[in-house]
Amino acid sequence: MLRLNKSLITDINPSSHISESFRSLRTYIRQLGLLKGSGGQVLLFTSAEGGEGKTTILSNLAVSFVQDGKKVAVVDCNLRHPGLHSVFEVEGSHGLAAYLGGREEAKDIAVYGNLANLAVIPAGITNISPPDLLGSDKMAALLEELKISFDLILLDAPQAVEFSDARILAPLSDGLIIVARHGKTKRESLKKLKGLMEQTGVKILGIAMNQTR
Repeated sequence: MLRLNKSLITDINPSSHISESFRSLRTYIRQLGLLKGSGGQVLLFTSAEGGEGKTTILSNLAVSFVQDGKKVAVVDCNLRHPGLHSVFEVEGSHGLAAYLGGREEAKDIAVYGNLANLAVIPAGITNISPPDLLGSDKMAALLEELKISFDLILLDAPQAVEFSDARILAPLSDGLIIVARHGKTKRESLKKLKGLMEQTGVKILGIAMNQTR
């Protein structure tokens, strides 16, 4: 059962100005035409550095899309320092790592709860190198399976300057959203991140600025 913690402002206080900011981001994504046509769309979230708040932004955006009537799956691809299981208060010992490692079937790794049309796939725990797992054919197969059942699949990846995980996931994604923290993220780091992700060929949809006033 999904229990939503205080980080999910869009669920706790949908009338707040913060929730309205997520609705604006939702509208921007819709206006890009990504949700038109058949089959779900995969959006990748990453940042230049750690601690930028991308997990919180991804989670609130997911809830906002659910409130808009979409079926959404969120996948914690941060096998190094998982966070989605804490936001949604689910167990983090199984999930993506168990599936990619061949210990679980795809149908058994998602957690559903009282928030309709939202599925959470926690990262789980593994001793295998994350790039080796994320770069396997099983990751691509999982996303193709999720596209059948969900309108939107949101991937939470580690910071892309330090780790290669996001670059591995980028070719499997329909678009990238970069998360930066106002007053913290360095311009040089963002420039380097942009260059790295452009090399993957992924479509950069924009930058979501966290903690602006």
